[in-house]
Amino acid sequence: MLAILVIIPIIFAVLYINAISKTLRAIDPDMRTQSPGMAWLLLVPVFNVIWFFFLIKAIQDGFSRMQEAGRLKKDVDTGYNIGLAAGICWVATFVPRLMFLAFIPLFVFSVLHWNKLQRARQAVIQ
Repeated sequence: MLAILVIIPIIFAVLYINAISKTLRAIDPDMRTQSPGMAWLLLVPVFNVIWFFFLIKAIQDGFSRMQEAGRLKKDVDTGYNIGLAAGICWVATFVPRLMFLAFIPLFVFSVLHWNKLQRARQAVIQ
């Protein structure tokens, strides 16, 4: 039971943060607004909820700059809106009556955002 409630969510969170870091790393260094290492600040409790919004915006801005500079062949969807929904669900987990209702959408939106980040990285590699 401990594994389901604590260990598995921690592993999921670390892998998700790694995906965010890799996506920031995929952005050209001169186009970044955040360094890839800054994604690991998501491990800091309470601060992480606010920092997540800054990171998804930095990813969107970095890919937009690369698009404007002609470094991408096509427009890339970084999943900003899905990430925003995940962040809002994350904030909702702090509201006592919404806590348990927000966990399932948070998980779903996080997985969808993770998928969008992977596709965005693949668009840069190609």
